[in-house]
Amino acid sequence: MKRKTDLGLYMIAMAGLMAALVFVGSKIEIRIPAVLGVTRVHLGNSMCLLSGFLLGAVPGGIAAGLGSFLFDMIFWPQGTPVEWLVTFATKFAMGFLAGLLMKKDPLHGLRPVVRYAVYGASGALLYIFLYLLQSFITYRFVLGNPLEAVWLMVLEKGAASLFNGVIAVVISVPIYMALWPKLRKGGLI
Repeated sequence: MKRKTDLGLYMIAMAGLMAALVFVGSKIEIRIPAVLGVTRVHLGNSMCLLSGFLLGAVPGGIAAGLGSFLFDMIFWPQGTPVEWLVTFATKFAMGFLAGLLMKKDPLHGLRPVVRYAVYGASGALLYIFLYLLQSFITYRFVLGNPLEAVWLMVLEKGAASLFNGVIAVVISVPIYMALWPKLRKGGLI
């Protein structure tokens, strides 16, 4: 049996590894011109979900939020610390919910692939809601853009975010299903 200290250090190391995968996945992107700037499709969200699946709610959420926070801080320097913290919070929520649902497993009667897809989609949809809410507030109330332009931007970002969410679930679920038995057999999870 591993000591509590060993398990804590192991979880910190795993969270750091997953944060790095979130960071790198966020850089693998396709940029799409949008009305009020640029939106993008990327693989970071799939790693956010995988973080929650593998590490559980809090460590998975921290890994998802930290990797995304660092990505924004380095590759979006025109952003503000408040915006980077909002990124941390919204990505944390995605990983947290996916990890929480995975642990509680409320759909345990369904096939695993279906359950995991629902759990991942739930995390992705929570993130999308929070991201679009933050975008609406920023573009409308902070920047003072006309309401019509803001709604158009929200629709564009919403479409890209939904596509990102689908990609995240399609990628994270099979990776989780492939990794989990091996990590568990090796005593790593």
